[in-house]
Amino acid sequence: MANTVSDYTGFDFDSLWRGREKVTQVEISVLHRYLRPATNARVLEIGAGSGRLTPTLASRTGELVLSDFARDLLTKIGRSDPVALSDRAPRVAANLYHLPFRSGAFTGATLIRVFHHLDDPVAALTEVRRVLTGSGTLLLSYNPRPSFGTLANDLRSALGRSASAKFRSVTFARRGTVALSPDPFPIYVGSRATLRANVLAAGFSLDREMVSGLEEIPIVRHLPKRLFESAAEVFGNAPGFPTRWAILRNPESGLGPLPSLRQILACPVCRGPLDWPCASGPIRCPNCGYAGEVGEGVIDLRYVEDRARRFSLSG
Repeated sequence: MANTVSDYTGFDFDSLWRGREKVTQVEISVLHRYLRPATNARVLEIGAGSGRLTPTLASRTGELVLSDFARDLLTKIGRSDPVALSDRAPRVAANLYHLPFRSGAFTGATLIRVFHHLDDPVAALTEVRRVLTGSGTLLLSYNPRPSFGTLANDLRSALGRSASAKFRSVTFARRGTVALSPDPFPIYVGSRATLRANVLAAGFSLDREMVSGLEEIPIVRHLPKRLFESAAEVFGNAPGFPTRWAILRNPESGLGPLPSLRQILACPVCRGPLDWPCASGPIRCPNCGYAGEVGEGVIDLRYVEDRARRFSLSG
């Protein structure tokens, strides 16, 4: 199956997050609950974007690898934060469905505000589990339905549609996962039961869940930040929250010692080992001939199948 790739190249994340500091603070609180000693030897941040959460991850991990499909976003991370440009936080442009890393290269990974773009979540989760060590963990966020968020979306859709347009509810749709029209990127909203089924199908076990998202709802977002932070775990199993966080564990064990940071790269096509590259120039796989490159501090090892659909701001 060919996958869909959402390419955020050129996206203005600064404008998106302006005025939403409380949301970021709550999500940082969730990261603090996740990043315990057993998970933070080496963490892969998938979908690093503009680096909104990178300083928190960098301050609480032994080694951090930043990954995103949008190479231009990775080049900007660290301009105001030297930690993100250090040797222990390399940046790798990659396609989530074809991660350019050795199996068992990370003890932890994060997938924050990415899951809703995945048209094949089982394939993506399986690929993430491959690069985790035995007992390695993944923190992902997703937007479930039904929730206060999908109800608000239904209300906006109902009020904004023309008189002749048929209203289709996201909240009360019969299907487990609902695909929304690309605008400009496709969005997939699934039930909690669907998420759990995807987790099990990918070979993960569900460790625990947390919640957030009420801090974005106008009627309550002015409440103290500590209330939203406390709700994350206290109401971890409660329905209705716009955002849910799942901590998944790779149940495998005995995969051997963690490779050194400079031994983690692998070809995204054939998965053969790749040497750590120089500061700039081409990278070529000796097994299959795949060609990547290094420039502006980013190791570019993106691979997209010819059949894949690619959505970007340029259309």
